[in-house]
Amino acid sequence: MSKFFKRITDILNGVAIFGLLLAYLAPYVDPQDFWPLSFFGLSYKVWLLLNIVLVLLWLFMKKRRWMYNAFFLLIGFQFATRNLQYNTSDYQPSDIKIATFNTHVQNVYGTGNTTKQIDQHLIDGSYDIAILIEWLDKKGSVNHRSFPYQQLVRLGAKRNKHDYGLKVVSKYKIINWERIKYDHYTSNMAAYFDIDIDGTVIRLVAAHLQSNRVSSADYHKLVSADIDKEYAFRFANKLRRRILLRSEQTKTILNAIQDSPYPVMIVGDFNDTPQSYTYQQLKKGRKDAFIERGNGWGATYLKPFPLLRIDYVLHDPELACTSYECIFTVPSDHALVSTSFRITD
Repeated sequence: MSKFFKRITDILNGVAIFGLLLAYLAPYVDPQDFWPLSFFGLSYKVWLLLNIVLVLLWLFMKKRRWMYNAFFLLIGFQFATRNLQYNTSDYQPSDIKIATFNTHVQNVYGTGNTTKQIDQHLIDGSYDIAILIEWLDKKGSVNHRSFPYQQLVRLGAKRNKHDYGLKVVSKYKIINWERIKYDHYTSNMAAYFDIDIDGTVIRLVAAHLQSNRVSSADYHKLVSADIDKEYAFRFANKLRRRILLRSEQTKTILNAIQDSPYPVMIVGDFNDTPQSYTYQQLKKGRKDAFIERGNGWGATYLKPFPLLRIDYVLHDPELACTSYECIFTVPSDHALVSTSFRITD
């Protein structure tokens, strides 16, 4: 190996390991205190894959330096399991079946209204409760015979133009609900719903945290050879602002439910990865349904590539997850997350 090539590979190896270590730190540091770490959390899979590739490269070249990359991969094994799982289902028909789905405003501004497909899927899938995010109530409805208890939480004024918001449909009675108000203007929102399931009440928190608003064009621009510094700085600053808003929104949600008299389940589109401060805080003291029963890579956001897991079902220990599945048959930019539970306490 020439000195020049060895120098380059040493630098690459050091950058890969350093980036991975910073990604490990990201979930534990509030972006309000030091936001740059959040970028490493968002790009965790890049650092993970880069180190795996380097391990294989060094093994192929019969270089002992593979041990350095392997060591740092091993110490972060707990983080890898947030993204890759192999589990089996323990679902029984008596379990409570719950779906959470960012409907992408029922695709009415895309290839056509998907309300009938959503409705049919919920009926055919024998769901008990479904959380529908980015729902336009004037553009469709869910069968009231199958789901007699329904509640729309509107964004903004009661009579907003499109009746846009969060919608929960349930076979069980919704005995109470409240919108969780963020302290800044945003088209994202959260609410909690107290649902009586055969005498046991659970508090279901539907959370749609600040969107990154990263388009397919942004992704292609970022990986293109002609990206300029001005665009890169604008893009980074846009992400920074949204990361900081998610930190604020996370604290607002946790404050709203900290004294819940009922077992809590937090579901929805967090717009953040499992390697984020948002996820770490909302998961604290709770279990992740994907880790309990999920399989594979776990990606729930599909554009431009199915790489990111940003939709979640987190639950208190009193609820036991028995199945988890990402379903891609209903058109949206997100997968529909299907889970089932038993009440253990």
